[in-house]
Amino acid sequence: MRRHAGEPQRFKHGLPRLEAYRTSALARRAWGLRRSLDHPSKLARAKPQDEAPPTVAALPTVKRKPKPKPDPEPLGIGVGSLRLSPFVEASGGYDTNPNRLSPYQGGTAPPNVYNSPVPSSLLRVDTGLRLRTDWTRDDLKADLRLGYVDYLDNEPASRPDGAGNLVARYDVTRDTAIDWLGRFWLDTQRPGAPALSSGLPNVYVTNRPLVIAAGTSLGATQKFGRLDVSLRGAYDRAIFQNATYTDGSTLNLESTNYNDYGEISEIGYALTPDVRPFVKTAYDSRIHDSFLDPYGYARDSTGLLARGGVRLKFSELLTGEASAGYAERNYRDPRLPPVSTPTLDGLLVYTPSALTSVTLRLTTTINETTLQGASAEVTHAVGFEIAHEFFRNLKFTPLGNFFENRYVGAATVERGYNLGAKIDYKITRSIALKASFSHERLNSTAQNGNYQADVFMAGVRLQP
Repeated sequence: MRRHAGEPQRFKHGLPRLEAYRTSALARRAWGLRRSLDHPSKLARAKPQDEAPPTVAALPTVKRKPKPKPDPEPLGIGVGSLRLSPFVEASGGYDTNPNRLSPYQGGTAPPNVYNSPVPSSLLRVDTGLRLRTDWTRDDLKADLRLGYVDYLDNEPASRPDGAGNLVARYDVTRDTAIDWLGRFWLDTQRPGAPALSSGLPNVYVTNRPLVIAAGTSLGATQKFGRLDVSLRGAYDRAIFQNATYTDGSTLNLESTNYNDYGEISEIGYALTPDVRPFVKTAYDSRIHDSFLDPYGYARDSTGLLARGGVRLKFSELLTGEASAGYAERNYRDPRLPPVSTPTLDGLLVYTPSALTSVTLRLTTTINETTLQGASAEVTHAVGFEIAHEFFRNLKFTPLGNFFENRYVGAATVERGYNLGAKIDYKITRSIALKASFSHERLNSTAQNGNYQADVFMAGVRLQP
């Protein structure tokens, strides 16, 4: 039909049907009709209602989208402007090689927990605390974890472990800040490590010597527009427990305790808010409690590190830091060769979707060792982690780590990997079920240095 001039244009699909007021008789009859769904005979006799008259009707109510359900993340405990998140985790499982020993090589001593892999069931308990602040300026962060694993069928392999750090920042002005860092680390040495070998047939390590490291650093950062300069002083203390052997002798590792004094400087420039290249240098001096180690080597040393890199954030897809450089270490004892190595370090997080994230880690470290004739242990490692959420409370995480340990001054080289997967299922915000599997393997040029192990674990995590 042709539209006459002056006639108002109609909507393409017509005007929306009017809706009866909720308090009108028509709306009440419709409500009664809906309630009669459990009476089919009444529903069959009911007639469809015509459009509500204008006197008792209004335009239909705009339907709102349902609010998304909140993620089941723990809320923590609020103490003023602090947010505390303590947790306790208990789990059980099975380990095919708790002490990470090589297969039994034979000899006059029969197979036992000190010279061959002895599988064992295990119980593990972890506890910790996470702290964050809601301050508009300054900042305080802390992460602490302590754990203990008890091997029920191989008691000498039972051991503690833990790690923690505390970071505080005080903003003196908008461009000047003072920061303080505290850190600690707790672990044990595996009995089959080359540095713990007795060198005698049928003589084996009977314990897992503790290693405790704690340190602090204090410094300041000054901004000059896009340029920022920071300078920090650092102190670390490393403590080692003696190793004992099946023949009753002791390896005096306490003599290798040392103090580490250092300084760290860094210059960075913000090309954009998301891209910041930087140059970092560090110098340190390690002084041992005893001038000579158990084998007669003077292991006091000085170290130098220089590296350059970039910190970046490309939207929410790729964030992290990558750097390359050079490190060297020189020892007081002329029999210990100097250590020099290129370094490659980084932490990159790629998030292709809201449900998936991929993390890549690269590290280069120079570690102390007591292996005869070796200056240090240089470790290059690369690790990955892929976290995918099938549902908002179900996460699956494959992960792995590949590494190489090279003992400078000795012919010993170790190469290994650790592959596994974790599953986390959150029942509520405060209760989560966890399960994991890992496979470890190490190939070493040292005698009796190879091992492999499989670990199965399942447990529950409680966190308010």
